[in-house]
Amino acid sequence: MRTPKFWYQDKSVYKIFLFPFTFLWLLGYFLNKKRKKIYSFNIPIICVGNIIAGGAGKTPIVIKLAEIFKKKGHTVHIIKKQYKNSSKKKIIKVSNNSPPNIVGDEPLLTAKVTHTWVVKVRSKGIQAAIKKGATLIILDDGYQDYSVKKDLNILTVNQNQNFGNENIIPAGPLREKIRKGINRADFIFFYGTKNNLNPYLSESNKPIAYVKIEADKAAVEKIKNKNILAFCGIAHPENFFGLLRYYNFNLIRKFIYPDHYFYSKHDLIKMISESEKKNLSLVTTEKDYVKVNKNFRNKIFSIPLKIKFNENKFYNFFLKKISADV
Repeated sequence: MRTPKFWYQDKSVYKIFLFPFTFLWLLGYFLNKKRKKIYSFNIPIICVGNIIAGGAGKTPIVIKLAEIFKKKGHTVHIIKKQYKNSSKKKIIKVSNNSPPNIVGDEPLLTAKVTHTWVVKVRSKGIQAAIKKGATLIILDDGYQDYSVKKDLNILTVNQNQNFGNENIIPAGPLREKIRKGINRADFIFFYGTKNNLNPYLSESNKPIAYVKIEADKAAVEKIKNKNILAFCGIAHPENFFGLLRYYNFNLIRKFIYPDHYFYSKHDLIKMISESEKKNLSLVTTEKDYVKVNKNFRNKIFSIPLKIKFNENKFYNFFLKKISADV
């Protein structure tokens, strides 16, 4: 689905109309929390999540953390919950050749870095990963899943979206109340600068790492002087288009699709045809590129993104947190 624009508008008729329904969401959230059986494990479980519905930059953090922990000697496995897909399997080990419509786009990205599973039930996936030798688990999403005891709860926040209109679903993007969500975090990754830190975060006194996004230099060099037709199917497409403008790309045309959209041959032929007709380079995100039919990939540029933050600050915090819990 496409992220509703009114979720990020202070004044909206839709927000007012839908506000009474937020209590149904909160009731369901409360009941779900109460009925969950909690599973504990004897290896570190790290959860990277957010308190808005989509688009807070979880997966890039997951990938970076997996790289950091692998360098430190851990056997890292990533667990991602299955949502809408065509598979009846409860646990799937993702490979580079896994079909996107079965495993999803983000697991294909994380599988390039380390062992990745998509599962119906996170606790079952963790058990399977441990049997295969995992010494550390990273949950991509699952901040609101109380069935798994986490050793480290990481909250991601993007300065472009923050907490939207600060209303609960469906009146706004929040999965839970802001202060409660922040209070449960052990560590916060903030996509932005200290000067733009949200007041809720600055008041929390939680440890924060400031995240900077950079485009892959080789990809930038390939298209830096060309006119561009860009497309993406992510929760907040303007984050991608804004990055292109930041690098001074000549963005002439853009196509926007729903988050996690799977591109048909018709979609791709349409965009390729227009790009060739107007002499535009066809560009997309790495997340979208993995869903492009392989027969069309030579017509499309992808722009991998890299993130930077204070790795030592985070890893030292992790060591203290884990040793304190032992």
